Amino acid sequence: MKTGNIEYVRAVYYLKSSNIDKTLIDFELLDHKRLDEFFTKKIRIEKDNGYHDRSRFFNYWLLFRNDTNWKRCLKTGLVKTSREFVFEGNISEELFLVGKTSKGKNWENPKHFLIVQFSKDCQTLVVDLFKDFYPHKKELIEIIIDEHQYSFTNKVT
Repeated sequence: MKTGNIEYVRAVYYLKSSNIDKTLIDFELLDHKRLDEFFTKKIRIEKDNGYHDRSRFFNYWLLFRNDTNWKRCLKTGLVKTSREFVFEGNISEELFLVGKTSKGKNWENPKHFLIVQFSKDCQTLVVDLFKDFYPHKKELIEIIIDEHQYSFTNKVT
């Protein structure tokens, strides 16, 4: 599939479980042939607890179950977009430099762009991954969000 001339791969997940206050929502992959380094059998949406750098404007985390403990899994923040039930994020690559962040961690650079879409009833989650592409300009991200082909047609007017 393509948006503009940029190819992306899509995975569809269905709701597996959630806790009472919906701070943790687990999804399972619908098509197991899609499994690869990014699309794992299980993913989780977590409500942010507010302990990250507040210069990032997201309220949710997307975790790909690529380890036995959710705390060590690949994760990204999800940012609201102009479309209802649609979020954008990225998968970063870790940079192994001599200098570290103020918390002593390695620096990260966005490498893969994500568009995540919920169905209105939150029973289905669609994850579109643009491998080896990340638009650094906010205006370009907004254009891609507007022109993208969605599974559900939820739009804020």
